[in-house]
Amino acid sequence: MNTIIVEKDREVGGFYKYDEYPVNNVRGRDLVSQFATEDNIMCNAAAFSYDKEGVWVASREGSRKINGTVVAANGFREKTVLELGIYGSRPSGVFYLYSAWELVNKGYSIGDKVVIYGFNHYSVSLASKLSKTCEQVVVAYTSCSLIHGLGEIADMGVEVLEGRVTKILGSERVSSVMIDGRELKADTLILAELSPWNQLGVENIVGNAAMILEDPMKIVEASKVVAESLIEGGGPIEVLCSVPHIPHKVSKRVARIILGVGVGVVLRVNGEKIVVDEPYPIVELPSNSRVTIEVL
Repeated sequence: MNTIIVEKDREVGGFYKYDEYPVNNVRGRDLVSQFATEDNIMCNAAAFSYDKEGVWVASREGSRKINGTVVAANGFREKTVLELGIYGSRPSGVFYLYSAWELVNKGYSIGDKVVIYGFNHYSVSLASKLSKTCEQVVVAYTSCSLIHGLGEIADMGVEVLEGRVTKILGSERVSSVMIDGRELKADTLILAELSPWNQLGVENIVGNAAMILEDPMKIVEASKVVAESLIEGGGPIEVLCSVPHIPHKVSKRVARIILGVGVGVVLRVNGEKIVVDEPYPIVELPSNSRVTIEVL
């Protein structure tokens, strides 16, 4: 099967190009080196329109349509201040996660007293870098990571504060943020609450375009499951599920699904009870036309 990767940057890998913080002894940067090759990669190109036959791509050479099955793997997006319900001033010093990540990895200083709003692998990896250069790093959160513990952050010398960021204070530069009524002095706020992102509405989606996946190896596994389902074809399984999952279209010939839940969650799959023993479990489904997955 001939595969073409459309990459908007100069090289593939996205966040994981610089990700050195391990998950189960695996580093995202190493996986990029392992899987990324120069074959069939269109860099500095962007997909801008999609239909059932293929995708339109713009590059320096102009625009053209690539026919075939399209799979979106474009990553997450950060939630906006409006979505997060943060009000107040709009001074400099407020960054979205990926912007801060790119600047830090290019050697720029983004601040001395930094608040990162969001607790996930991506914010933890950034905090691990900032903790070496900043006077203060605080991770504020309302929900925990599925793969990292609070103790890991404390071991870096990073403060952890449970609560919702509600207000930004400061005229020209951030001076402090309000977290559930508590004022915390800061010169930088990084927005790291994440959502899946499928801006073109592509039918086949994987990775952080489908659900927030904090484990880079699970992104690899999810990609394999989606690829197998597309190659094998066959009748689809209608999955009725209240939690994020990959793939969205499940083939009866590859009746497997990855769920976005953590250790200890109890599931019922078509009446059978399952206790999750790892984050992002791969669940074998009965090859019925319809499968119901419930969280108990």
